[in-house]
Amino acid sequence: MASTEGLQRTIREVLLSPSGFAGLLIILSVLGLSIGALFYVPFDIVKEWNNPPFWQKYPRLAAPSWLSFFTGRNLPHSIILGEESFDMNEYNITSIGIKYILLSAHFDYSYDDFPSEISAFLNVRYFESRPLATMKFIRPDGEEVILFHSVLSQANATLYLSVNEDVKTRIIEFLKRVGSDIPRNIYPEVVLFAAKGENMGDVSKLTVLKGRYRIRIEITVTEPDVEAKAEVIIYGKVFGLAGTDSKRRDLLIGLVWGAPLALAFGLSAAIITSIVQSLMGALSAWYGGWVDEAIQRITDIYMIMPFLPILITVSVVYKIDIWTLLSIVVVLSILGGLTKTARSMTLQVMAEQYVEAARSYGASRRRILFLYIMPRLMPYIVANIVLSVPAFVFLEAAMSILGLGDPRVPTWGKIIGDAYEGGAAIHGFWWWILLPSLLIILTAAAFAFLGYALDKVVNPRLRER
Repeated sequence: MASTEGLQRTIREVLLSPSGFAGLLIILSVLGLSIGALFYVPFDIVKEWNNPPFWQKYPRLAAPSWLSFFTGRNLPHSIILGEESFDMNEYNITSIGIKYILLSAHFDYSYDDFPSEISAFLNVRYFESRPLATMKFIRPDGEEVILFHSVLSQANATLYLSVNEDVKTRIIEFLKRVGSDIPRNIYPEVVLFAAKGENMGDVSKLTVLKGRYRIRIEITVTEPDVEAKAEVIIYGKVFGLAGTDSKRRDLLIGLVWGAPLALAFGLSAAIITSIVQSLMGALSAWYGGWVDEAIQRITDIYMIMPFLPILITVSVVYKIDIWTLLSIVVVLSILGGLTKTARSMTLQVMAEQYVEAARSYGASRRRILFLYIMPRLMPYIVANIVLSVPAFVFLEAAMSILGLGDPRVPTWGKIIGDAYEGGAAIHGFWWWILLPSLLIILTAAAFAFLGYALDKVVNPRLRER
């Protein structure tokens, strides 16, 4: 009863302190993010994290959408012209045995910057005769550019128009036709959306041509029963709340799912190691003799073992997942500094009169240990748990940044590691690094605030007068 009242008093004092309240508020926010992950992002999408085809409709290295608010420019979002966006007309010329399919779509472009890429996906079902496909891009000023004119070699064709050499050749022909200089590097997604002028080759001097654009796809085939579908994506430069990475993945999904993984890893490791170390310290003091000597000597060995090199070696050799990493961390931390602290605290508690009274009426050693001694250690154990969580969260992030984490799940550390490999800091993709780093720092700060508040309650010398 006394231990319950003491715990309630501790919680009340922590909540009344500014640092404790702030820390708890941040932790609840991260917990809310973790719970929201279950509803916002189905686990099926998380399983596709390392499946590049799944993300092909997302823009590459797009900044967060809210960047437009700070720049004052209407930065482009992706425009997806799906199957439903195209009007289809079929013409059968029976005299020469040719079927002509026309797919046409239009879209309005009112952004202040150019797209990042353009891709087209064609699906033409045929039997023997391969179809001839022509793709035309018609600008608001009436200029028409043929982007593609070739026989399709397969039913499903993906045209990466921004990097296709044939497309670049046709862009050069267009620039010659309008009397513009020919640049050394051709960017089709820029030229196609640029206002006509002599300096269309100079990207720094181009202005966006706003208005209605049209796309015409013509399919010519010698078979009557042919079906054609098309999809065109004009990729933007901003996307979602967190942007995308070099593999087109929505970083918000990784950040949202990284929250429960970070909390699960940090809390599990902190709770298990703190409780086990405290229990081993209490056992050492309570039983004494050879038990005390054995536990203390093994603790000394654990405290001088090179923890991180051992963990790195195991990770390199066995390519472990995040839960195996957690198990190894627990095994390597089963004894430590808290064991010695708990031992000294237990020796003090053993001298208390209520422990002597329990002995006198015949209470068993196990009963005294778990009902009289361990509850007295609980406030210190809780404080140690809270202060240990940031260390374990940083540990998982550090292992992922080193490339030794679990590659199958999107953790905050894995996102930062991918950003480092992708040169995000060099090329200015700040959101790729800053957002996961900010979440790690906030989580660590929350537990640090809460731990500081608990420490003031547990340690009488830190109490405010």
